[in-house]
Amino acid sequence: TTPVQNMISPSSSPSSSSSFNFRKYLLSQKSSPSDSETTQMRAWTCSGRTQSEMVEKLSLAKIVQSPSIKKALLCVDRANYVTQGVIRDAYTDAPQPIGHGQTISAPHMHAHALEVIFPYLLTESDKIRHVASKLDGQKDELKILDVGVGSGYLTATLGRLVNRGKDGPVPPLVKGRVFGIDVIPNLVNLATSNIQKSDQDLFDSGTVSVQVGDGWKGLPSEAPFHAIHVGAAAPQFPEALMMQLKPKGGVMVIPIGPNGGIQQLYRIERQVERENFNKADFDIKPLLGVRYVPLLHP
Repeated sequence: TTPVQNMISPSSSPSSSSSFNFRKYLLSQKSSPSDSETTQMRAWTCSGRTQSEMVEKLSLAKIVQSPSIKKALLCVDRANYVTQGVIRDAYTDAPQPIGHGQTISAPHMHAHALEVIFPYLLTESDKIRHVASKLDGQKDELKILDVGVGSGYLTATLGRLVNRGKDGPVPPLVKGRVFGIDVIPNLVNLATSNIQKSDQDLFDSGTVSVQVGDGWKGLPSEAPFHAIHVGAAAPQFPEALMMQLKPKGGVMVIPIGPNGGIQQLYRIERQVERENFNKADFDIKPLLGVRYVPLLHP
């Protein structure tokens, strides 16, 4: 089994109105074979009997590389975010069903997404501290959008990274807010109840919020975002969502491709601020082949 067969939780749906030609772009790009082969060898091998054992195996496999990501993963127990029927498999490195035809991602895919996002959060944290040093300590905060909250696991883990509560963010990041949206109301309710089990403080501190929303449209009232994670495959690059990235440094991790067909996990960085969408304003890099469940339409 390889990462190409990974499936993770779908959510709020981009429509198919994007004018960006995915097929043409995909043909013009080629990911590193060596990187892909290495990832395939390491994936699916990081099962454990406990959260700490699972995270340690992800670290030994070098899927988790930064101490900050490791610390955040250790703070959120995956057993609180799977259904009772599969709780015995909570630490298995494979996707698990969460109801409504949806799944929670395999741990190695969550870890991979976090590692892609982390360097950008680190850079933006440095920028925020630099500005604060000139404004008598007044700081902006990081803003992260999680499209496809699913069972709430990744949303909570992102919350631990930028915690506004008494425990504070994971060093060296600054505080922030994580907005989780999902097109399925029952999954928003599920995520809420799961987070309340052991991570209620993320709600109490205002670090995390979850709500029903259309992922294609994102959350323009809270944009721009320093990072956006999308947990299901869109058939085309979601232009409206990409425009909600912070210019000059905002990053998105998203699978792109047709349902059941060739899909790639992409890192998208917005480099230029412009009122209207222009693909030249974004650095778009394919990371590895994946197979995600499709984004659902509202």
